[in-house]
Amino acid sequence: MAANTWDASAWDARYREAQGGAETRLWSALPPAIVIDTVPAWTPGRALDLATGDGRTAIWLATQGWNVTGVDFSAEAIDLARKHADDAGAAVSWLVADAVSWSPEERFDLVTIMYLQLPEAELRHVLARAAGWVAPGGHLLVVGHDRLNIGTGAPGPGNPDILYTPEILRSSVGTLDVLRCETVGRDLATDPEGPDDAHAHAHGADAPARIALDTVLIAAAQP
Repeated sequence: MAANTWDASAWDARYREAQGGAETRLWSALPPAIVIDTVPAWTPGRALDLATGDGRTAIWLATQGWNVTGVDFSAEAIDLARKHADDAGAAVSWLVADAVSWSPEERFDLVTIMYLQLPEAELRHVLARAAGWVAPGGHLLVVGHDRLNIGTGAPGPGNPDILYTPEILRSSVGTLDVLRCETVGRDLATDPEGPDDAHAHAHGADAPARIALDTVLIAAAQP
């Protein structure tokens, strides 16, 4: 990600460029593996994908029976997300809004935040607010680039000020019950964030997998 990760105009330019490319994607078509592995255990209901980008997580949730709202501050990203949703036959409510300042009028059974890399103060602000949007019995699922990823050689932001630690996430979600909060390895070959990750993976049957380090948080609201 670029250093100005919270600049909507910069992201508009990136998504506009993606729409003109052959793949029309900055990110993978599927959500992170942790989403695919975890969410099926929960009963579908209302879901919010905050900072949805071009919609990969929101669209997948919709195909799994969730009633999904996808929010991003980039109008170009939302335009691309709509196109991807149409291609997938997925019904998602899309909204152009800034995750730092926007507030919903309802609570959700699931709130997902994928790779929203912000300075720590803004990140804590977003997480605290998102925790309050989780309905009783619902869940908050957050994934982002970990600070330790800088030393791995794997793709990802090089600015430690916008990277996650388990301590930041755990201490930012208020009264939610933290079910899991840790740094995890992500295989770029099987769980790429986007085309750059896939291309970075070493080729050849005997080549070791390239591993990126992410921070994962799963938290729940009391019923």
